[in-house]
Amino acid sequence: MEKDRPKAWLATKRRRGQVYSGAVAEQASRNPEPRKVDEFGAFDLLRFALAATVALSHIGLIGWEQSGNLSVQVFFALSGWLIGSILYRTKPSELCRFYYNRSTRIWIPYFACVAVLYLVSAVHEPVRSSRWWEFLGYDLTFTHNWFSFTPDFNTAISQMPLNGTGNHFWSLAVEEQFYLVAPLIITLLPLGRSWVLWIVISAICCLTASEYGAISLGVLSAMVSGESPGWHRTFAWRAASLVLLASSAGLIIVYPNLYPLLAPIFAVSAVLLCAEPIRRTEVTRWLGGVSFPFYLNAWIGVFVAHAVQKHYGLQETEWFKVFEFLSSLAAAALAYRLVDQVVMRRRDAVYRREIGWTFGATGYVLILCGTLLWIVRWHHS
Repeated sequence: MEKDRPKAWLATKRRRGQVYSGAVAEQASRNPEPRKVDEFGAFDLLRFALAATVALSHIGLIGWEQSGNLSVQVFFALSGWLIGSILYRTKPSELCRFYYNRSTRIWIPYFACVAVLYLVSAVHEPVRSSRWWEFLGYDLTFTHNWFSFTPDFNTAISQMPLNGTGNHFWSLAVEEQFYLVAPLIITLLPLGRSWVLWIVISAICCLTASEYGAISLGVLSAMVSGESPGWHRTFAWRAASLVLLASSAGLIIVYPNLYPLLAPIFAVSAVLLCAEPIRRTEVTRWLGGVSFPFYLNAWIGVFVAHAVQKHYGLQETEWFKVFEFLSSLAAAALAYRLVDQVVMRRRDAVYRREIGWTFGATGYVLILCGTLLWIVRWHHS
């Protein structure tokens, strides 16, 4: 028992604890990014709702086939808004911190998920696709969205590990590519913070049905907010956002062929309606925090649920799908506790400028390596 320890020993222990806690707090205070963007408690709820929608869509409890992708588009717009808001207030010399925060927040949970998926595939699939190692290369270099879907989508899905279980990695590749390109545009170009430039970028991305349409609209909104803070909270703009949200949703249903153009508009409208500076609580922080591992690791819960189904001979009922969803949430909560929370708790104490610049350079090198892998494969095919 600690009360039986000598007083001098306890005093030394407390002093050391105070020194350690003070060092961690001092490192955290040096992180400028939280001060560059307001607290948006509604974003935590939005993140969780989007991750849950994707999981419910994959399980089959939501029948509309575009529900999962539309949720991802909102995720993209949300990333554009938040990262654009941070970069608007970031100096080129501070990019080392930006790269470090993005890398530790995204890479560690993501690479952990990739490792688990490919390990399960290696054990569970004695006969694997000839492209197994190729897919692993694309997933490790954030180029899944560029090179994995050849010669066509359905064929590629059938060749991926666990019959396409990791197909959602395409969206992580899109976001990582954005995290590497946006800093160069916003902080280094003379007109990088101009909302006029981002209107042009957004128009090109949306009209060409690019994967970057929703993200670019999110950045555009952040650039306008940088010049005119609170513009989206006026009655006129909130009404306009609500009209755009409802009309784009209706048009998507009536004219599904317009989905690539309308989905980014729906996405950014949803984000603007939720962009209220509401203080976050412990509950909303948990919901927002668990949303990323929920999106990444929902497949683990589904995999476990099907193992239970096979063992006990359960029927594929609606109740079993609910069990799949709850298993997915449990897997996400476990991953959040073991990986994400540990990383977020310790990363500020570990931060060094050299590490940040190294992570940033590594991101560009990874993209280059994935591109070279595709070139080599294309040359030999």
